[in-house]
Amino acid sequence: MTVIITALDETDSLRETIEVLMADNDDDIAEIIVAIAPRTTGSCRAVIAEMAAHYPGVVRWHEQATLPGVGGAIRECLELARGEWTIVMSADLETPPTTVKAMLARMRQGDADIVATSRWASSGGFGDYSRVKFVCNWGFNLLFSTLYRTSLTDMTYGFRLFQTAELRRFVWRETGFAFFFETTVKPLRGGCRIVEIPVQWRRRQEGVSHFGLREYLNYIRIGIITRFQAKRHFQRDNA
Repeated sequence: MTVIITALDETDSLRETIEVLMADNDDDIAEIIVAIAPRTTGSCRAVIAEMAAHYPGVVRWHEQATLPGVGGAIRECLELARGEWTIVMSADLETPPTTVKAMLARMRQGDADIVATSRWASSGGFGDYSRVKFVCNWGFNLLFSTLYRTSLTDMTYGFRLFQTAELRRFVWRETGFAFFFETTVKPLRGGCRIVEIPVQWRRRQEGVSHFGLREYLNYIRIGIITRFQAKRHFQRDNA
C-alpha cells in the first residue's frame, strides 16, 4: 500500500500519524509519501526528515513541482505510487490513522474498488465541528447523494483507500480541495464500487485550515459538471 500524506505546517500530529500507521500496518505499507509544498514550514520538513531516517526506505517526501494546491500535490504523488492500494490522508489527524487498519480489512473483502470513510455513518461522528458546517455538510451530502443516486453518506470527506489501478482510470482536473470531491463523483460515474465504513472525526490540534469560500463553490461546480458530462471527458481512453 502507498500512503500519501499532505503536510504544510504540522509537526507533532504528522509524527503521530506516521508512527500510528507503522505500528498498526507495518507489513502492509510499501511506502509513505509526504506531499509538501514550497511553503511547507522548516519545522514540518524537519519532522519529515526525522521520520524518513527512522523508517528508511519507507518514508520519503515529494515537493510539488508543477501543479498548484493540495489537490495538485496529491496528483503528482499519485504518479509515483507503487502500491496496489493507495490511501490519501492529511497530517493534522483529521484523517485518524487508527482507522486505516479497518479500511484495509474492508478492502480485503474483495467487493470494493474504493473504501471511503463516513462521519455520518452509524458509530461515526464529527467531534468538535461547528453547527453551521454540520448543517451545510448534511445538506450538501443529501443534495449530491440524491443527484448521483447513491447511498453514500459522506461524499466530501477525502479520507479513502483506493485500488491504485482505479485511480489511474480517470482524468483528474482539480488542484484545490475540490479534488477530494472529484475523487468521489468521477469514480461513481465510472462505475467504481465504493463502500463506506464509519469514522470518528476530530478537529485539528495544530496547523491552520486553508479551506475557504471558493473551495465550497468549486465542490458544487465539479459535482454538477461531472454528473452531466459524457464519461469520455473524464475517463482515459483505455478505461
